[in-house]
Amino acid sequence: MRQSCTHVHDQTCDQCTSLASALSDMEKLLGEIPFCNEDDRDEAFYLYRNAALAIRAWKCHLLRTVRQDQARFDALDLLDERTVLLVNDWAMKFIPQKYRESQADWFGKRGISWHISVAYRKVDQQLQSQAFINLIQSCSQGSAAVVVILHHIIQTLKLEHPEIERVFLRQDNAGCYHSASTIVACTRFEASTGVKIEGLDFSDPQGGKGAADRMAAAAKSHIRMFINEGNDVTNAQQMKDALLSHGGIEGVRVAVSDSLEESVTGELPKIVGISKLNNFRFTSGKLTAWRAYAVGRGKLLELTTTPGL
Repeated sequence: MRQSCTHVHDQTCDQCTSLASALSDMEKLLGEIPFCNEDDRDEAFYLYRNAALAIRAWKCHLLRTVRQDQARFDALDLLDERTVLLVNDWAMKFIPQKYRESQADWFGKRGISWHISVAYRKVDQQLQSQAFINLIQSCSQGSAAVVVILHHIIQTLKLEHPEIERVFLRQDNAGCYHSASTIVACTRFEASTGVKIEGLDFSDPQGGKGAADRMAAAAKSHIRMFINEGNDVTNAQQMKDALLSHGGIEGVRVAVSDSLEESVTGELPKIVGISKLNNFRFTSGKLTAWRAYAVGRGKLLELTTTPGL
């Protein structure tokens, strides 16, 4: 939310302005260099403008990444026996593989969807983690599937650790997470699980869901070892057997399903400008959103949904 201030913004930093100065100097030099013809001049300026635009975009990305990553640090500081940080991600679809397969078997494969969630909490000031891998033979990876998976994970955590009271969710900007239906559904988890979703934070691309990516890498390595022993992994059940082979992966739990029900009845909720909102907090039955983490007072959102959702 935009706010007005009374002080004057007249302070500068040499390191912050060095990039802009360098780009300005390059543009000035291009204007002074003699070219053989106008076509060469136009091409040089075209390359410069595209490069400058890409550099500025990358700088903005780095700034957003650092700002959004602060939400993860703050959530980790708040962890205790009653508070959990849940990092979520859809891993790249697993391509079925046989130990021995013909060239015909190599073509036309349909990937297996698998969702990874890594839960963190602190017990006696010691950070603990547990990973949940959900394997779905057939799934469109939509918002409804995400809600079912998150509800199952939070419910499982609550059953095994009754002291858990609140959860922070962190994920990337995929549409299945960054949608009004997912956000609204999270407000209802407390009634069915007894655990309150304290907030949702969305990371910038490649900046904040490393826990799930690391778990996916370890899981793929474990599956490859299983295949190299002469086994096939062509469906979700065989994939589960691979992940649980040799005692499984420490701290990892696996669930398998043929499909997830993704039918939605009733009108879908809407949040105006949701693509620009990256942080959500639920307090006293109200939803407050920010474009960037902890920048400004935030925007109070009014949610209207139908009972059928």
